[in-house]
Amino acid sequence: MKSDSISGASFNPSALANLRSLLAIRSIALLGQTAVLAYVVTVSRTTENLFGLAASLILMTLFTVGSWWRLTRDWPVTDGEFLLQLLLDIMVWSALMYFSGGATNPFISYYIVPIVVAAAVLPVHFTWLVTGSALVAYSTLLYYYQPLPLFSPHAMGHHGDSGQAHTLGMWFNFLFSAGLITFFMLRMAAVLRENTASEARRREDRLREDQIVAVASLAAGTAHELGTPLSTMTVTIDELLADPGLSKTQREDCELVAQQLRLCRETLRGLSETAETTSSSPKCCDAWTFLENTVERWAVRRPGMPYELRLAQSGDVPAINCDSTLQQALENLINNAADSGSDHLRISLSWDLVECCIAIRDWGKGLPPQLQQNPGKAVVLGSGGGMGIGLMLSHASVERFGGRIELCPMNDGTEARLVVPIV
Repeated sequence: MKSDSISGASFNPSALANLRSLLAIRSIALLGQTAVLAYVVTVSRTTENLFGLAASLILMTLFTVGSWWRLTRDWPVTDGEFLLQLLLDIMVWSALMYFSGGATNPFISYYIVPIVVAAAVLPVHFTWLVTGSALVAYSTLLYYYQPLPLFSPHAMGHHGDSGQAHTLGMWFNFLFSAGLITFFMLRMAAVLRENTASEARRREDRLREDQIVAVASLAAGTAHELGTPLSTMTVTIDELLADPGLSKTQREDCELVAQQLRLCRETLRGLSETAETTSSSPKCCDAWTFLENTVERWAVRRPGMPYELRLAQSGDVPAINCDSTLQQALENLINNAADSGSDHLRISLSWDLVECCIAIRDWGKGLPPQLQQNPGKAVVLGSGGGMGIGLMLSHASVERFGGRIELCPMNDGTEARLVVPIV
């Protein structure tokens, strides 16, 4: 398993636990081979031809002790290190088997252990590399090894060809078992990883839904509280406009304030209506009409922002499902583009046989770093330059219609795309 840790940071606890389990298995196998060596020395009362076996055991012991010491260090356990541990395991174990009877040694079946471990925790290509290495080592030890009296006479001397057939049978059994374990363990590990990823996505969706509900509750309360001060300001502006002593400039300013107050009251009324009709079915409308109405409504709020509205292709404009939440999602995207520092915007409509795409192109400062890592993911940013809670709400609104929002970094700005299915 991969770890995102760096020096001084906490490492992946699951990868550390996997490595600890591997070392525990290796230690048990090492104790078994040490017991075999002790038994041979006790029975034969000689150490002749056992130097290689003893040296291999010492080497494996040092390798294991060093690996246990490594567990005490605050270092990340990466896939590369785990692969190296398994390959060194195979190499040292092969040396140990070479000096202790090769394929006639019953401990030869230990090669299946690194295969199972790799299939459980490593990517596919690493797992097949470990499997191939184990098969090559086992196959080589069929013909190249130093006989060990404890195994070789029983397997080869007393039974003649039957001992050779038994050894080859063990090899075929290992080959068959290694293939099956690698194939099915990889499938099970892939399913497990996919289930884990799906559960993580569901948790993120639930968290986002909770955030949206909290924002909606706050918005409903805010709309109720803003009604009274807006009414007071509206009455005050009406009284000022009724004063004949106002200058032309003052009157124009008061009319502008009155217009903005009407927009605020319409927005609050729309918010209340949306809360009441969210569960109702959306209406079907022409995509171009929907775009024009939304941009016209947005332009009233941002009169100083130049924009170009155009059809990116000719032909009959398709229909889409929409409501006020989809309109608000599009306005949020346009507002984010306007807040990017661009001197103008280009808003275009295109479609194919399945989807309709509204693209908002700006020539601003580009996407924030958090969004550049995963442009298709809804995130909440704490900066005041846009791309914050509005983007998260826009993602949720568009997904209700089976659509998506795509944020595409360009060489000189960003293109945001709102994609919804065609009715």
